[in-house]
Amino acid sequence: MIDNGRFAMRFRSMAASVLLGCAACVAPAALGAGAQALAIQPCPEVNDPPGYTISNGAKAWMKTNLRSDYLKGPGTITYNKTTTSSVNASITGTTSAEAGVIFAKASVSLAVTVGASYAKSDSWSYAATVPAGKTLRLQQYKEGRSFTVQKYRIVPPCKVKYLWKKKAVAPVTSPSYLWQLVS
Repeated sequence: MIDNGRFAMRFRSMAASVLLGCAACVAPAALGAGAQALAIQPCPEVNDPPGYTISNGAKAWMKTNLRSDYLKGPGTITYNKTTTSSVNASITGTTSAEAGVIFAKASVSLAVTVGASYAKSDSWSYAATVPAGKTLRLQQYKEGRSFTVQKYRIVPPCKVKYLWKKKAVAPVTSPSYLWQLVS
């Protein structure tokens, strides 16, 4: 999300620049040096680091590395193993430092903590019945959030320039799983 306080300050500054700049064209002597200097000040956010907006947040289930072998039904699949379940976020074309900033921003915007990856070592024990005529296996999914991220920068004269827009999916940091029969 864009910081409303910074934007309000920027727009007041822009409005003062426009009004003072326009008044300076009409009556430069009436304004004085201080007002003229204010009128030509550049936007203070121009040299700030890029920002990110997060939108379209939704619950998503991400496949982990845990899955059983296939079973042709009828029958019961039993998954019983002590191992590490893991899953990684998906966002292309970003550095790990930039991804860290994005996930921190997304955690605030989505009101749930997400990260670049999630791993948990545990004893996993699940069973499911495969109906006759189907060939299925058990797959574990980790709760995550999908969202859209836009990278922007403030450029002269105090305008927002969007640099790119990407879709991302990241696991939540709380332990929340779904086991499902899949083909």
